[in-house]
Amino acid sequence: MQVSDRIGRRMKLHDLHVLMAVAQSGSMGKAARRLNTSQSAISRSIAELEHAFGVRLFDRSRQGIEPTQCGRALLGCGAAVFDELRQGVKSIEFLTDPTVGEIRVAGNEHIIAGLVATVFGRLRRQYPGIAIDVASVVMSEQHRELRERKVDLVVVVVTHQSPRPRQGVKPVNSQ
Repeated sequence: MQVSDRIGRRMKLHDLHVLMAVAQSGSMGKAARRLNTSQSAISRSIAELEHAFGVRLFDRSRQGIEPTQCGRALLGCGAAVFDELRQGVKSIEFLTDPTVGEIRVAGNEHIIAGLVATVFGRLRRQYPGIAIDVASVVMSEQHRELRERKVDLVVVVVTHQSPRPRQGVKPVNSQ
């Protein structure tokens, strides 16, 4: 049986969720408390993942646990899997009712303040079921926030002195 077949049959989303909680918590005990379950259930999930992949996912010590190189690789995939599932849920919600949803917007504090008062206010009046989450994000972090899907839209002012626009940058107003 190929590795991909074994993983498809043995790996559960719950185990992947446990893996991420353990890595974030730094210990199985803390992850168990965070997930409101027993430490033995956490250990069992990690052991099942390690068995499915045939590798150790964590280095264990008295100070806690650290993901191995293989563990870090799986954590990256796990984050992507859960992100895609969140996007899928949002897509389904939008398909069932396109007037309801969430828009996560980031940008410079001053630009965002102006938009909240004008554009977002009109949008909310026209579509009261849409939630608009606004975050002030420094320019050096804006592209990362988009790439990691923490925000849906970044509003910036592009000047002639601005660095070359990145992929996906579309001017809305050229004044």
